[in-house]
Amino acid sequence: MKIRISLDSKNFDRKPTKKETAHISNRIAKSSTEILVENFAKFTVQPYGRSFSSAVFGEGQRTNASWKSQQVFALDIDNGLTVKEALKKCNEFNLMPAFIYTTFSSTSDYERFRIVFILEHEIEDIRVREFVQKSLIKVFPQTDTMAGDAARIMFGGKEIVYNNFENTVSVIDICHAASAVIRNGPNPTRDMENFCRSAGVDMYNGYPKLVIFNNDKDMPKINEEHNVFVCMTKNGTTLLNNSSLCVENSPMNYVIFFSKPNTKEFHISSENKGSFKFDIQKQREKKKLIRNYPYEELYKNCTLYREAIEGRYWLHHMEIFGIMTNLLQIEGGSTKVEQILNSRKEYAEKADSWSTMANQIIKSNYQPCQCEYFCPMQFESNCNHCLNMIEQGKLVRGRIHVMGKTKARTLEEAENELSEKFESILDNDKKGIYIIKAPTGIGKTELYLNACKNKNLTVAVPTHELKCEISEKMKSKGIHHFVMPELPKMSAADTKELQRLYDSGSFRGANIFLKQKAKECEEVERYLGKLKNAKKISNETIITTHHRLLYDKDFNDTVIVDEDIILNAMFPISHIKMGDLSMVNAKIRMKSEFAASKGTLQGIEQEILNAQYGLVKETPSYFLHLAEEIERMIIEDETIDSNILGFLNSSRYVKVNGPDNIEYIYFIGKRHLPDKKIVILSATINENIAKIVFGNDIFFYDMGEIEQKGEIIQIPTKSYSKYSINRDYDGMLNMAEKLIELYNPNSKVITYKNYFQDLINTNFNFWNTAGRDNLKGENITIIGTPHVNPLRYLLFSSVLGYSIRLDDSIMSYQPVTRGIYKFYFQTYSRNDFLREIQFYMIESELIQTVGRARTLREPSKVLLLSNFPVPGAEFIFLSQQELNEYKKKNIE
Repeated sequence: MKIRISLDSKNFDRKPTKKETAHISNRIAKSSTEILVENFAKFTVQPYGRSFSSAVFGEGQRTNASWKSQQVFALDIDNGLTVKEALKKCNEFNLMPAFIYTTFSSTSDYERFRIVFILEHEIEDIRVREFVQKSLIKVFPQTDTMAGDAARIMFGGKEIVYNNFENTVSVIDICHAASAVIRNGPNPTRDMENFCRSAGVDMYNGYPKLVIFNNDKDMPKINEEHNVFVCMTKNGTTLLNNSSLCVENSPMNYVIFFSKPNTKEFHISSENKGSFKFDIQKQREKKKLIRNYPYEELYKNCTLYREAIEGRYWLHHMEIFGIMTNLLQIEGGSTKVEQILNSRKEYAEKADSWSTMANQIIKSNYQPCQCEYFCPMQFESNCNHCLNMIEQGKLVRGRIHVMGKTKARTLEEAENELSEKFESILDNDKKGIYIIKAPTGIGKTELYLNACKNKNLTVAVPTHELKCEISEKMKSKGIHHFVMPELPKMSAADTKELQRLYDSGSFRGANIFLKQKAKECEEVERYLGKLKNAKKISNETIITTHHRLLYDKDFNDTVIVDEDIILNAMFPISHIKMGDLSMVNAKIRMKSEFAASKGTLQGIEQEILNAQYGLVKETPSYFLHLAEEIERMIIEDETIDSNILGFLNSSRYVKVNGPDNIEYIYFIGKRHLPDKKIVILSATINENIAKIVFGNDIFFYDMGEIEQKGEIIQIPTKSYSKYSINRDYDGMLNMAEKLIELYNPNSKVITYKNYFQDLINTNFNFWNTAGRDNLKGENITIIGTPHVNPLRYLLFSSVLGYSIRLDDSIMSYQPVTRGIYKFYFQTYSRNDFLREIQFYMIESELIQTVGRARTLREPSKVLLLSNFPVPGAEFIFLSQQELNEYKKKNIE
């Protein structure tokens, strides 16, 4: 490990004289160097015996005012303590030095030595330096207090009597050690306040206000009135006018709350700062413990807890600390900690230290340490880690447990692999269904565009808008292609009639209508002409939509399907009124030519009328021989505007009692892909569902998780479903506004159509974002869990061949597991496949919407307010108290 130190260049075999010390001072002020700890120790003792100052200085002067930074802390012990006793105390408080060396005046009868500690990270805030120094002196009162000055020179010495150059100490451990000494002293309350006033640190529940947190998302609230130092283990933003530090080798983040006027300027200007007593703030709060905790589940799920409480595994300091921060949050946790510490007799040596540390964890309200920070690597293979030990045993409502981690590959690795897979599929002449699941923004579009330079492909995309975008990109690359036409704009009356024919399922009637309009409208004539020409195309790339692909079969031998066509188009779901079906039946029965079918028609209608509400049934096929007559009737009768033919051609239906006691029939059909080589590129397609739809012989490749340039932050405490919003619209709106202000200000908002209009600043909403690139690189906020009508889940499951019983449709709020995520969700209790369909549809829409920001390649931020986990998201968990505060409208 390398450190920065001010090290003299001249060797000494004795203690320097006052005159020599003056020269040393001048040299040291200008001799900052980066050096390995072992080399620093070597130069400190014979045959070198060089002097040093623990700090790094600026302006070429060795003064307190010119102090810049410090990572080394050396204590000068002249009497009252032996090296052996010092090491015992270091071990007791988990403050193991890098080395100890004897001074020039040390003898066998009177050991004089210096203890050299190396901090985990370099400190550039003089306030933290003073806090650390005063804490070390409190632990080792035998220290020469004059040696605690920031600009103090330490002379070299004779020999190294102890070393472990890998040892480092943390500010957190130093604070714990000082607190332990004070709390075990004769006047703990008075002495702790005097210590905090001397160090200029505020108090919280009787301890120095040093708050540990896991990541920047759950950092303690800091406002302009606070005077803090923040240490983070990854890049963070400097908060307000306070000081912050980013380090790589500290295992935990922390905040020290300093009193005022404890500032760098104060330390520079004050001459009597050593005896100065700060006016500190004292705060007391009591935290509620988690009740009814299932310790038996923790024992079953957590290897470390199981091994620790049985005494089979020797716990190191950090492991005990991590366990304490978790168990002491739970009712009965103190007893479990005591049981662990009694499981091995060796722990008794540090009983007082453990007791004080436990008390400080409770009083300081430390957050539970995450498993990854302290769980031994040897247990990782036996344990699917959740966020922390608490969640390892109990699934908390409103939280998402992440059980283990997926390894994300680099974007470059993923791009190369995607390109290889895609090219190998195109080079294969075999028909079939080939599916590549890859995240939004990885470059799927660019892949097939480049392929179109050398091959005649058919490209099918979800919308006409995206079809036009792809066409423009092909033009820019010089790719000759044909674009399947889009229906032109017509008058309001003509549009209404055409829509009626489509809605009633009469596509033949729509074609007849368009042919009539072509005689009087050139645009319609050109449209029909293009459709006719499309059937004659050969040796040319074609761009079409998902829906057109399923109706027309005259396409190139290889078809590229952009995005998930299963949900988008293959299984259309619609509905009609029961009354409309009865009306059509009545009109058919009135016709004499169908007299022979009268009884059958009445029987069919009665069968549907008698169908149980909510029960999915197979659609009767008896109407098929009447299809032509029914369609002719629809064309002629403008009063029929329900999708009658769609129902008659459907596979499954379900009858429901709608608003105002009007009976509706919801139904689902199935369309088939053309008999070609089909290559589906999608970010959301589900492998299990795809194999049910297309058969097990498909080729399916999942690219997995890929490192992102941007970030996805998810707050899952509330579902933000339409139901929950409608129950408390104003409160949910206020909460959303506050969360956006805190975590993603000035972001573009996407939610349900016609909801939260005060927040909406785009023309996006759920179910209209697929393929759109308008928000690339933008910060976006997504509000909601896009549930759909449960009838869609029932019908979709049924048409895929799964029988649905009446009680299968019962939903409840329950714990569920999906991949590496465990969470509470409103879902099906008695049918796993229905639940899979529900999750597939919700996840697909969320991934599509999140993908609009293109976080894979862009440094954009996505804030997601939903209780359904999105892969790659970082989760922020808020308390109910915080959420209730956010619900309140700020009143100026």
